[in-house]
Amino acid sequence: MTLDVPTLIAATTLLLILASLALTAHWLANLGTMGLRGAAFGVIAASFGSYLLIPTPTGPTMVTMLLGDLLILFSHMVVWLSIATFWSVRSKALTYVAFALMLAAGITLSSHVVGGYNGAARGALLSAFVAIFSFGTVVTLVKALGGRRAFYRGIVKRTSVGAAIAAMIFLGHCLFHVYRSYEWRQLPETVMHFDSLNLAVWTQVESMIFVLMLALTVIIMTAERLQNELKIQAMMDPLTQALSRRAFMTVIKTVVARSRRLSEPVSLIMIDIDRFKRINLRHGHLVGDMVLSQFGERVMGGRRAQDVFCRFGGEEFVLLLPGTSEEGAALVADRVRSSVCDTPFLVNDREVSLTLSMGVMTARGDDLVTDGMLDAAYKAMKAAQRQGAGQIAEAGSMPPVPPAE
Repeated sequence: MTLDVPTLIAATTLLLILASLALTAHWLANLGTMGLRGAAFGVIAASFGSYLLIPTPTGPTMVTMLLGDLLILFSHMVVWLSIATFWSVRSKALTYVAFALMLAAGITLSSHVVGGYNGAARGALLSAFVAIFSFGTVVTLVKALGGRRAFYRGIVKRTSVGAAIAAMIFLGHCLFHVYRSYEWRQLPETVMHFDSLNLAVWTQVESMIFVLMLALTVIIMTAERLQNELKIQAMMDPLTQALSRRAFMTVIKTVVARSRRLSEPVSLIMIDIDRFKRINLRHGHLVGDMVLSQFGERVMGGRRAQDVFCRFGGEEFVLLLPGTSEEGAALVADRVRSSVCDTPFLVNDREVSLTLSMGVMTARGDDLVTDGMLDAAYKAMKAAQRQGAGQIAEAGSMPPVPPAE
């Protein structure tokens, strides 16, 4: 068999069909993962586009070639938007830009059918728009992972291998089509895309490699996503969305070490929900779970990004406040008490009121010792409980702060 452009186009079409089947199966196996359906649909559209470009004995018509080109560009747009959806960075502005580019491509390529065929211009324009869509995908991937620095750290730490590979694949795809667009401009106007040209041969080879790598990276990104979700679930309390005790102990050691280097204070607030077991006995554990869920939302609703909320055990919780002095910790404790205690929780048309006992401590310098800080905050919380429900006690400072009026 002669390795010519028509044969390679047919091989590319077959590979696209196989990739679309693989991605469709992958999507059906992971229906809860957003963006996979778009990736599968995009490769399916590319399969139809490539099929329309397969040369026939009579040759493809201008309309058929135009439709094939537009389907290939449409597939790039869909894959771009699906990757943005996968990484939760798709916005209305991004969607408008992508569809505006698609509209511009349709109008520009159609003008070459209406105004007379120009093979070189058609090939150059097709490659230019493919390069634009590919570059947009690269920018989206980098943005999704927090910019260039975070993207680089993710590669080094192997936390975003799939995204890194995808970005490099699309960047290579973009650069190849920039080169391809330039080369098409140097050819005669009457050239056809299936002529035996080295450029056309390499285009099909690159397309096959790109499709294979795209399908592979989508699967890798999904596997990484599922693995990270499992890790997060293991670190989080499912009811309150607070960190688990095990994860918190890792975080607090990191925070303490950093605060020592920067000579910053660290505050802890140990929280206990007063008489929570009575709620379970009176209303049932289902209501108790719903109250805990709403409790977590209220506590985390006003916290800073660097503050850490942990379910320490049962109805005991801890707020870790890096860079927070005694005055700041007292204000946070009073805010938490007000947000939780001033307004009853509404669960199944029942009002459930809570009171909190809290122990507050702040450490600096040599006092920044994890076990000692937790012990001081716990003792302060117990001192608050001895004073009655709804009290706040500061470590080494008595009597406790009275409840807010």
